Amino acid sequence: MSFAAQEQLLFDLLFDAPCRDAFLRDPAPVLSGYALTPDEAADFRHIRPDALAFDANVRLGLILSQLCRSFPLAFGLVSSLSGGLAFLKTLIDGEWIRLPPPERATAFGLRLRERLPPGLFHHAREHAQFTAVLDAELGMTWTAAQLRGALQDGYHAPSAPPDPTGLLPLRLPAFSTTAALPRPYAELKAALCPCTGAELWRHLNRTPVAASERQRLLDADNPRLLVLRAVVTTHSACDTEIDHRTAELPEGFTALFELVDGNRSLAELLEGLAGAGAAEPVLAAVETGFRQLLQAGLLESTTEAWT
Repeated sequence: MSFAAQEQLLFDLLFDAPCRDAFLRDPAPVLSGYALTPDEAADFRHIRPDALAFDANVRLGLILSQLCRSFPLAFGLVSSLSGGLAFLKTLIDGEWIRLPPPERATAFGLRLRERLPPGLFHHAREHAQFTAVLDAELGMTWTAAQLRGALQDGYHAPSAPPDPTGLLPLRLPAFSTTAALPRPYAELKAALCPCTGAELWRHLNRTPVAASERQRLLDADNPRLLVLRAVVTTHSACDTEIDHRTAELPEGFTALFELVDGNRSLAELLEGLAGAGAAEPVLAAVETGFRQLLQAGLLESTTEAWT
């Protein structure tokens, strides 16, 4: 028996629309492309076309309802585009479904980023703002997947006490990233996500976000820098739950974070700002913001003892 060939064909029939359409027109040419025994090929010939189409549509909806958990803001914004929800369905195919499960959500987000036509947006800047929102959710999805994989390999988070002196070099902790947003994350989520989890996908199919609301939200009047870190909330042999610790900073911190690379201390960053002519209130605000991030575990000071 050729279980691998049967599985490959089944995945293609369910998630590859051109393959499914060709099979429904004439099964023989499609079946000849797989290493099936005569009995196995005969089994596939007895599949009811209406049942196959129904099964494919149900599975697609279930998959997208789960992916909506990882990309609620992006799904909400895409729902406001002409044909947006139908486009999301095209990102699920046989190639994607064969990826290892831990990689699928990140791969889906990358496909969305690469394949969504910019012309669906009102103008180029709006598309850029959507990409920024998607990148923030991709950052969450990627860091969560990386942490989950590290835990399976026996990873234990090191203890890193904050540096009260401000003299040690700063860096982002493991499983952390930053992202620019056109508005505060909570504001975007309140406007785009009236419900959570799998229910959001069903809601968006019934009530897509209005195009005018998308344009309002992506017209940045309060841009923020989102700093996030994947953290374990529950970990056991049979269950691991991962959430994100986050903080938001004014847009001005974006350039500073380009210098947070494990080579510069807070004192050096402040010295550079002072040398560039930054006023005392600005220096105080920057120092306060960075110390709060250190205290929250969203930055860490590098030391030989625990790097």
